[in-house]
Amino acid sequence: MNITPFLLGIVMAFSFGTSDFLSKGVTTKIGPFRTTIYILTLSGLGALIPALFLKSSFAISTLYAGVLVLIAVTTFLSFASLYRAYNRGMLSLTAPIVNSFPAFSVALSVVFLGVTFSLGAIVALAAIIAGIILVSTSLSDLRRRIFTRNQPLAPGVGSAFLASIFFGVSWAAFGFATQHIGYLLPAIAVRLGGAAVGVALIPVIKPKLPRVSGGWLRTVLVMATLETIGLVIFSLGVTIAPSPATVPILATFGGISAAVTVAYAIVLLKERLEINHIIGVISLITGVVTLLYLTS
Repeated sequence: MNITPFLLGIVMAFSFGTSDFLSKGVTTKIGPFRTTIYILTLSGLGALIPALFLKSSFAISTLYAGVLVLIAVTTFLSFASLYRAYNRGMLSLTAPIVNSFPAFSVALSVVFLGVTFSLGAIVALAAIIAGIILVSTSLSDLRRRIFTRNQPLAPGVGSAFLASIFFGVSWAAFGFATQHIGYLLPAIAVRLGGAAVGVALIPVIKPKLPRVSGGWLRTVLVMATLETIGLVIFSLGVTIAPSPATVPILATFGGISAAVTVAYAIVLLKERLEINHIIGVISLITGVVTLLYLTS
């Protein structure tokens, strides 16, 4: 068994998990929308560096052009939903939901990349779904929330679930594109393309630009660096991969980054989980790790 994807995945999980934790403070200061555009733009510039060493094709068909557009749109939607979820809810609850996206990524990889989908993988997917349900609310205030009109079960859960779906589509499409047309164009689409989608929406959303502050700007630069490291690792992995199974392996480690974020939230933010949350987080991470094993 080739352990390279596993080693790359560990670094990627730490990078993405740390960036997600840092986003909590940034989104509070400048909002999820602006955070999305800044992070996608800055990390997008860094993600172009590997293009100097990797082969790419500029002769693309209508199909691949459509895939690149899909990557850009779903990337923006995934990050915007991600930062909205982290801004509104507890990191230790929303991060596991967001990072259940390998369930969607693996399912799409089965369809488009020919990865084997076993009965065990179905059980793992069921564990992920069960985990999402368990971490979505607190048993202590479930009754109050049920009988309170128009009040969501838990803040940020809806946005976290949307982010999971969009990330699953984006990662699967990115893996598909890099294996067929090389690195450069998918790398542009998955970051700068996503930022362009956000910029195009500015006249519609009309966000107020925050005054530049050394505090949040430094944090944004650190987040962008970590996002760049994670993306470059994933890009190199799927580009040089001898097997399409590498895509869900690395995507799964991206999901395991939830464990890093949850650990930060519990230790540094003093977030406290109830028993159903703990079981849900364990179920989510176990399901993700099982998918890793079954698709490797």
